Amino acid sequence: MKAFLHHLAHDFRTGIRDRSKLLMFYLFPLVFFALVGALMASVNPSFKQTMVPAMALFALMCPTMLTLPSLLVGAREEGVFRSYRINGVPAASIIAIPVIGTAVHMAVVTLIISLAAPRLFGGVAPASPIGFAAAALLAYLAYAGIGVLVGVAAGNATVSTLVGQLVYIPSIILGGLMVPASILPPALGKLSQLLPATHAMSAFTSGTPWLSVGVLGASALSSFLLAGLLFEWDSRARQPSRKAWAALLAILPYGAAALLSISRA
Repeated sequence: MKAFLHHLAHDFRTGIRDRSKLLMFYLFPLVFFALVGALMASVNPSFKQTMVPAMALFALMCPTMLTLPSLLVGAREEGVFRSYRINGVPAASIIAIPVIGTAVHMAVVTLIISLAAPRLFGGVAPASPIGFAAAALLAYLAYAGIGVLVGVAAGNATVSTLVGQLVYIPSIILGGLMVPASILPPALGKLSQLLPATHAMSAFTSGTPWLSVGVLGASALSSFLLAGLLFEWDSRARQPSRKAWAALLAILPYGAAALLSISRA
């Protein structure tokens, strides 16, 4: 446990000292929050109702989708995992430490957004801070699970970046962050059920978010389990195509939600 905490503390300090991490953890999401908050609050006053959860969700997507996968791929390709194995570091710690360390940074950013949005742009503060924190944690775990799974299953850093963006960009456009999912065309509305952001926004804003909570929980659990099963210490022993197909099992909770949405139509 002492070694785990020491490793975790080192990972947290790296997140502050590393310029690329500092950019994705703090600068990029907070600058985006400032620009979008100022613009959308004046152009679309109804955005104030969902500003806090939408910007918090955007903030946590940045490191989990754009940074975490490539960090894991890079560490494996550079032989860092082999060094950990020689020194007795378990695979579970290698997966858990960046997730926990990033979660601490995201808690700080989410707190800043939650406090600043009502004061700067008239955003509506969460009615239940505890409920908001629980939804934010669940959304983070769902996205972090996907990010870790992509990092474990991707053949190289380029693939991990592309797959991360394949989730990240549609999440911003169709996930209900900028415009409510309810006003999307019916076909896009059904498609949006495949995105974690749609269910995360439902968990934040819906009075009865239990389906979305179940989908996000199942996604987080399946993603981390698959990442543990597919984890390899050395990139030279990889079977990328087999791993890629197995990793697609993490889509099942979202696919079930999409089919349920179609059946209800």
